[in-house]
Amino acid sequence: MARQRIDTNEVVTTAVTLIDDPDADELALARVAEELGVQSSALYNHVDGLDGLRHAVAVRAGENLGEMLRDAAVARSGDDAVLAVARAYRTFAHEHPGQHAAALLPPDDTTGDLDDARSAIPETLARVVLSYGCDEATAARLARSVHSTIHGYVALEATDSPGLGDADARFEDILHFVLVGLHGSLADPT
Repeated sequence: MARQRIDTNEVVTTAVTLIDDPDADELALARVAEELGVQSSALYNHVDGLDGLRHAVAVRAGENLGEMLRDAAVARSGDDAVLAVARAYRTFAHEHPGQHAAALLPPDDTTGDLDDARSAIPETLARVVLSYGCDEATAARLARSVHSTIHGYVALEATDSPGLGDADARFEDILHFVLVGLHGSLADPT
């Protein structure tokens, strides 16, 4: 067999694709190597074993989620922006369940690059809340609340939590709750 040349980007891209495949088993170096047509040992030139691969996948997934949220917020403000970002977050979780899990429940980060990759989530939400005309500290605080609420619902949905019923209708209820709470908090910032 001719030696296949690979690069780190290919390794991570392949792993990210595999974790989003509902029929794929847990992420494994052997499975990534098989997809790339190389021996598992070839991956060690690009990632520090399985932990390094998981770390790289978490970074990429965080970047991908952040990009989707930023794209959703472009040219929007106020309620329209909150709704667009929230719906994009849920869409990402549905379309990329493996990436969503990796981005939000990553392995230990000693380099800080995971925090950098995931920073787009609170930054995007804070910019959206700023569009209501509040100060930066209030925007950051309320963005955390919005993020927590949306993430909590999406996590319940991902685990098939009983009692959700019509998940789409319940998500719209959550969005209404978020907007009412946001407007109330902005009217009385104490």
